[in-house]
Amino acid sequence: METALKHQIITLEHCGPVSVFMQGDERRLKDGVVFLTVHDVGCTYQTWVNFLSDASMADIRSRSIFLHVVVPGQEPAGEDLPKDFTFPTMQQLGIALVTILDQMRIQSVVGLGDGAGANIITRFAMMHPARVSGIVAVNNTATISLGRFMDRLKAKMGSMKKGHQGGPNEKNVAKFVEAYKKRTEFMADLNTRIKSDFLLLTGMRSKYVADTEAIHKAMTPGLCSMIKVEDVSEPLVEAPEKVAEAMLLFCQGMGLLPSLQRRASRQDSRGSESADEGLSPRKISLVKEGQIKNRITA
Repeated sequence: METALKHQIITLEHCGPVSVFMQGDERRLKDGVVFLTVHDVGCTYQTWVNFLSDASMADIRSRSIFLHVVVPGQEPAGEDLPKDFTFPTMQQLGIALVTILDQMRIQSVVGLGDGAGANIITRFAMMHPARVSGIVAVNNTATISLGRFMDRLKAKMGSMKKGHQGGPNEKNVAKFVEAYKKRTEFMADLNTRIKSDFLLLTGMRSKYVADTEAIHKAMTPGLCSMIKVEDVSEPLVEAPEKVAEAMLLFCQGMGLLPSLQRRASRQDSRGSESADEGLSPRKISLVKEGQIKNRITA
């Protein structure tokens, strides 16, 4: 895999300068699929880079370009944010992400968000529906904070220390935590503002299963699909191959990456509909949800 990332800094309204790391062949900005990623609280963009390094993502990676957005001050081992820095709200971050697309002359992206990043990328899709082809949200929530993410945050920070990974500046993480705790709910507006296909992913052991189910229930049938991965709480880290398969199905349902073959289908001599045609998110939701769920969670 090409490991070099192209780093640039883009100033976003109400957010200040943010780092954006481009991964992939820059020529794909014109003819490939562009993914925009946002990381969780207590993580860095490296979470997405690590996920992409999994062998199951090799085919998607080779045909796409990824723009990894760093929430202010959350770079690995970053310097303290200025004392007078006002940390943006989740809504301000979601609205401002469009500036990245404008400056890089990108018409549309597939949004990828994890945890707090899923909350931010969903807000982006709600505010700029014409700039989003689809959204993949992992462990998403659309309600106000209930304080449940603190245990998850401690676990993430602890795992980075044990693995000697370059985690974000803890003082800066605290500012992100406070902003995420103060987030507003947007459940009531989801169904009217989301215009793109929406894939919800969660781990069956996650505390956000109920949130994921609530979002799915609130959406118009057929627009939003939901997959629960068994025996995990963090699908990106614990089951990357299952997330990769779900992402490919999702993208092919939108007409993206049509020539890529599912890894499962290479071993499936039965030539089922889901293996050969690349089910649309609507088919996953309305027709094959039970079958796909079994395939992903098996």
